Amino acid sequence: MRRGLLLAVALLLGGWALAQSFGGGFEGEAQFGPPPEPREYGSPQAQARGAFFIHRQELKLGLLLGFMVGAGVLAFLGRPWIRKAHLVLAVVVLGFGMGGFLCPTSAVQNVFLKAGTGYLLLFLVPVVGALLLGRLFCGYVCPFGALQELLHVRKWAVKLPDRAWKALNWVRYLVLVYLVARVLAQGTVAFDGFSPFKPLFTWGGTPATISFTAVFALLSVVLFRAFCRSLCPYGALLSIVSRWSLFRVRAGEACRSCGLCTRVCPAGAMEGGKVDATECLLCGACAGACRPTALRLRPFWQRRASAS
Repeated sequence: MRRGLLLAVALLLGGWALAQSFGGGFEGEAQFGPPPEPREYGSPQAQARGAFFIHRQELKLGLLLGFMVGAGVLAFLGRPWIRKAHLVLAVVVLGFGMGGFLCPTSAVQNVFLKAGTGYLLLFLVPVVGALLLGRLFCGYVCPFGALQELLHVRKWAVKLPDRAWKALNWVRYLVLVYLVARVLAQGTVAFDGFSPFKPLFTWGGTPATISFTAVFALLSVVLFRAFCRSLCPYGALLSIVSRWSLFRVRAGEACRSCGLCTRVCPAGAMEGGKVDATECLLCGACAGACRPTALRLRPFWQRRASAS
């Protein structure tokens, strides 16, 4: 408990310092941080000025690529404690430092409005990562998911029935369809800022978005990644793409079908050595607990060998 409190204080202080260094601070009575970005991302005027990279998108792209490469290395190494440090770094740098870019609620909408800018590359990097390794961005890079996981206290966890989680998982797909259909029909972003911790990362927000963050911050303590598993539209998209990932966690011939991986998986993605790639966050909990070390990332064409 004391360690978790120290971690939370360190994140807040480090995030505040980074936000200040990147141009944060008071911007009026009700708004903190940098001013809202103008809605002219893909307009002919913006393209005519040659503004492909706007609003520090080249910096964001470099950071995103660096974090994705680091995540890929850690996923193959399978070191859960190093991954925890990676999550903290993502929260501090991508969350507080960069304002939590690639906000999961607006990401699937803004790609249509910003297709003429570098935002398209930002959007596609996690998608390509999902084609290669599955939900690598969700499990290692996304600051919104990372902070939810860091707040989670496993000994206080509330276990929901599998049927309830499966029903909640479908909700995020409905949210994805609605948001895409709406932006295509109206050309505007809906529920902008309604991602957990967005007000915290930007040091601002409305009473509604702050309340939304507070609710999911509390839920994160007892439910593992509650927003990611129930409402996140970008996570839903990456879940769909990860069905065709080239590499995924598989059990080898040393697997004894003991069920330990199923019990320790926080995302409910394991079942007797078989992984649901749409839910797996590549966290390494199953491989770390597997006594015969039968679990590791394997190519999708490499079938599980029969147990001896």
